[in-house]
Amino acid sequence: MLLFATLIQKKKGHAIITWVMFRLITAVVFNRKNLPERIEDLDDSLTNHCTRERRNQWIRAVNFLVNPRWIRRKIETRLNKNSPIHEHVLLSLDTELSYSKIYKKDFPFRQRWSNWYGNHISEPLKVFVPGSGSHTEFENLSARWLDYDFEGLREVQAIVSTAEQEGRQIRAIGSGHALTPIAQCEDFIICTQNLNLTQRRATQFIKPAFKEGFDVEVNYQNQKSIEKHYLFETSGGTKVHELITALEREGLALMNKGGSSIQAISGAIATSTHGSGIGIGPLPSMVKSMTIVGTKGKVYRIEPTDGITDKEAFLADPATKVHGIELIQDDDTFHAVMVGVGSMGFVFSLIIEVQESYRLYEERKVWVWEEFKVKMQEGDLYSFINSHRHFEVLINPYIDEGEEMPARKCLVTTRNYTHSSKVPPNAQRERNYLSSFVSGISISGRLSSWVFNRNAENIPRLTNNSLIRLEDYASNGGGFEDIYNKVLDQGLGELKFYGYAIEMGFEIEKAFEAVDLITKICKEAMEYGHYLAAPFSLRYVKQCPGYFSMMNQRDTCMIEVVSVKNVTGTISLLKRIEAELIAIGGNPHWGLSLLPWSKEMVTEAFPHYEDWKKHQQVFGGDTFINPFIKNFLD
Repeated sequence: MLLFATLIQKKKGHAIITWVMFRLITAVVFNRKNLPERIEDLDDSLTNHCTRERRNQWIRAVNFLVNPRWIRRKIETRLNKNSPIHEHVLLSLDTELSYSKIYKKDFPFRQRWSNWYGNHISEPLKVFVPGSGSHTEFENLSARWLDYDFEGLREVQAIVSTAEQEGRQIRAIGSGHALTPIAQCEDFIICTQNLNLTQRRATQFIKPAFKEGFDVEVNYQNQKSIEKHYLFETSGGTKVHELITALEREGLALMNKGGSSIQAISGAIATSTHGSGIGIGPLPSMVKSMTIVGTKGKVYRIEPTDGITDKEAFLADPATKVHGIELIQDDDTFHAVMVGVGSMGFVFSLIIEVQESYRLYEERKVWVWEEFKVKMQEGDLYSFINSHRHFEVLINPYIDEGEEMPARKCLVTTRNYTHSSKVPPNAQRERNYLSSFVSGISISGRLSSWVFNRNAENIPRLTNNSLIRLEDYASNGGGFEDIYNKVLDQGLGELKFYGYAIEMGFEIEKAFEAVDLITKICKEAMEYGHYLAAPFSLRYVKQCPGYFSMMNQRDTCMIEVVSVKNVTGTISLLKRIEAELIAIGGNPHWGLSLLPWSKEMVTEAFPHYEDWKKHQQVFGGDTFINPFIKNFLD
C-alpha cells in the first residue's frame, strides 16, 4: 500500500512539474508579463513536488529543447521585442561565459585573453604555456603527482630571462576571475594551466616537528581546542577544485575556501581570497612556504623566520644546487610576498597547511535585519560571530513595501563541524531546488538579466523571495550536511558567471555603519530605476599577516555587494557604493573593484605599503608590474 501511494505521489509530482514547465515556456515565448509569476510557480513545484533525480532529468530535457539555434533565436526575438538595444539578450551564440579557455603550447597564431566578465582584454605579444602537468588530464597524471616539476621551473626561468632581455613585462593568468585589471598585460602572459603536476604531502626538507602532522590551537564556537594539521605541496597553477581532488586522495582538506573552486590557487592567494569564519584566516594564511621565480630568473624558497624547512637538508640537496634555489626564512620578506598581487615574481609552488577531511552542517534562517542587528550587538560582538565555525549574513538592500509588515530581510548562515552539531535525520544533501535547477540550464544566465531589467520595480520582492527560498534549518527543512567543499561552494554552477561584485573590508564594529550606507545609496537610486539584483553579504575573517591582505590590520568583516551582468544601472550603482565605502575606511578587494586605484588609496588601506614596495623591487621589479600596479607604485 505504501509503495502504491509513493508511486502515485511521484506521478502527481511529475504531472505538476510538466504543467509548470509548459506554462513557463509559454510565458517566455508568448506572454512575458507573466514570467516572474511562472518562475515563482516553478520554484514551489521544484521544492515541493520534485526529487533530485527528477530535477536532473528536467535539466537535461530543457537543455536538449533549447539547444537548437533556431529555438534560441525564437526566444531571443520574442524577449527583445520593444526592449532597448543595450538590454537585448543574445542566446543564439554557442559561446558560454563559463567556458574554460585552453591555451595550446607554442600556438602559432595571435591570441587574446580576457577576464571572465569581459571588461579587461589583452592581445599579448605571446602567451606561454609552461609546465609538465595538464589542465584537461589532471587526474590521469596522478601517478606523477609525487614529482617536482623541474622542467616547468626551467621553462618559467627562461621566460623571465627573455622578458628582461627584451624589456618586456609579465603577468600570470589562472582563471581570469578578477574584476580588476590585475592580470592584464600586453607583453608576455604566462598561462598556468599546466603548472599543476606536483600534488604531494610535504615531507622533503621538512623539519621533523612538521613531517607527520603538528598540533594547532583553534577557536571555533568560542571553544579552544587542538587540531592536527598537515603540510601539502602543490603547484602554483593548480585550480582550487583540482587541489581539493588531490587532497581527497590523501584524506585531507582545505581549512577553508571561497564560494568558488575555479580559481588557480596562487591567484586566490595573491588577492587574499577568503571564506567565512572569524576564527579562520584568508587563503594566504594557510601558506607556509612559497617557491617563486624572481628577477633574472632567480628561484627563491621563502618562509617565515621559524619556517618549516630544514635548512641543512635543503642546501645539501643536489637539485637545490643545480637550480640555484635560495632559501629565505624571514618574517618581513614572507609577509610581503604572501599576498603579491602578481607582482612578486612568479609563484611556482606552495606548501600549505591543511587538515583531515571533514563534513559541515549548515543552517540558514531568515530574520528581520534590524532585529538581528540588535541581537548581534547585545553582548560581545566577537563572541556572537564566533559562536559558529562559519557565520555570514545576506541582506536585502531593499524593503519590500508590498509585504503586510514591511521590513528589511536578511538570511543568516551558520556552519559547524558535523561531529559537533546536532544534525537532524531529515538534513538535506542538496540546497534550494530552484537555484540548483536554474544554474544547470544553459541559457539561464543570459535570461536572468532580462528578468531583472523587465521587472526592476519587483527586485525588492524577488530578492526577499530568494532569501526565503534559501531558508533551511533544523526545524524547517532539516538543514544541509555534506563534505566540506560542497557545503562551502555557493552552489550556483554556471549562473555564477553572470554575477559580479565589489568587496570591502571593515573592522567588525564598523560594518553596521557600512550596511546603513549601502542601503541608503540603494534607496536613493531606486528613484532612477537603478537596482542591485541580489542581496549583499557580510563575511567575517581572521586577521592575516600578509602586508597586502585586506585583513592585515585586524579581524575583518568583508562586505560583498553583488549584482547581475547586464542589468541596467548596476555598474554605476556599484561604483557609487564603492567610492562611498572607501571614504568611510573600507579596504578594497584586489580582485573585486570597479574604480581606478590610486597610491593614496592603497597607502591608506595597507599601512605596510612601503615594506611591500621594497620587496617588490627585489623579487618582481619592473618585469612583474602592469598599468594597474604601476598606477599606485609611482
